[in-house]
Amino acid sequence: MKKSKKINILLIVLLISMFIVNSVLLITVQRDIEIPIDEKNPNGIINTRPPQASSVYYADTGGSARGVYVSGDYAYVADYNKGLAVIDISDPTNPGTPVYEDMPGYVYDVYVSGDYAYVASEIFGLAVINISDPTNPGTPVYEDTNDDARGVYVSGDFAYVADGGSGLAIINISDPTNPGTPVYEDTTLYAWGVYVSGDFAYVADDTSGLAIINISDPTNPGTPVYEATTELARGVYVSGDYAYVANGPSGLAVINISDPTNPGTPIYEATTGNAKGVYVSGDCAYVAVWFSGLAVIDISDPTNPGTPIYEDTTGDAMDIYVSGDYAYVADRGSGLAVIDITDLGTEKEKDKEEEAPQAIFGYNILFLLGAIGISLAILVKKRFK
Repeated sequence: MKKSKKINILLIVLLISMFIVNSVLLITVQRDIEIPIDEKNPNGIINTRPPQASSVYYADTGGSARGVYVSGDYAYVADYNKGLAVIDISDPTNPGTPVYEDMPGYVYDVYVSGDYAYVASEIFGLAVINISDPTNPGTPVYEDTNDDARGVYVSGDFAYVADGGSGLAIINISDPTNPGTPVYEDTTLYAWGVYVSGDFAYVADDTSGLAIINISDPTNPGTPVYEATTELARGVYVSGDYAYVANGPSGLAVINISDPTNPGTPIYEATTGNAKGVYVSGDCAYVAVWFSGLAVIDISDPTNPGTPIYEDTTGDAMDIYVSGDYAYVADRGSGLAVIDITDLGTEKEKDKEEEAPQAIFGYNILFLLGAIGISLAILVKKRFK
């Protein structure tokens, strides 16, 4: 009877020990595995590891960088009160000293096509600058618009200007030295940004959200179709069947535009600050987020965007352009910020690759400990028979 009690007590001790060891090991394994945040399951485990380190390089522009476009070995920065700044980025880790083309008033955005830079120049409208020699840009040629030029996009023979209170202004630039008279399509509120894809212009229209305008005939644009967003639409980028809107305090808004005449309901991914500009490359949306710098959001499934990964900048991120392994940020008071996005853009894929072997290793250990415990229990029982 006493022997039986000893056996039972020993078995209980072994089982309790196994339980404690297994629990500690499981917690350790969970700590090493990244489990994505599920917004539908807020009580799930959240990985709190910071993003991998990324390098940021600056070129001070002396003004207040608002817009950026990269073409070849040069970054073109709309530098607000300093006009157009042209920066050699043949070595992105050591950007060159800016070359300027001074302009009156304030400039907000820039788009490069061929030998010309097209600049949104607020009260002066569209400015066209010859950059066939980027080290010596030409004198601007202007075409005035009715309101405040904030954004610009070039497609074919036309420049599309987000013209503040006047909505969309379309200007014939078949002869860049003599741009045509603007044709307008008014939007409900205030046009900040524009992107052209196919027969449609997509306009970030402040609190009206996304305005979609048929431009199959640029000389006679159609009536806008709207998809409201919850905050202040500032920038827009179109990729595939989706429009990605930098939506101020709401972060990134993703809108299905497979039928541009009937856009889908926005899906949001919040950012830690006001989203000002957006650029899509591959499976990632790169968002310029005011005080927070650059946010990288996985959009491999546009209906369920991932949690942002951040790289802070010293200024205020206003606009973004991605080329190769680098993101070029118009960083207001800091000028141009060049960010190596190799690690930021691939972190999720790296974590996925690491997650599976870590999990398998952990569970194999648990299975082994369990098998050892059972074997010991059997041996003990036989020993005391």
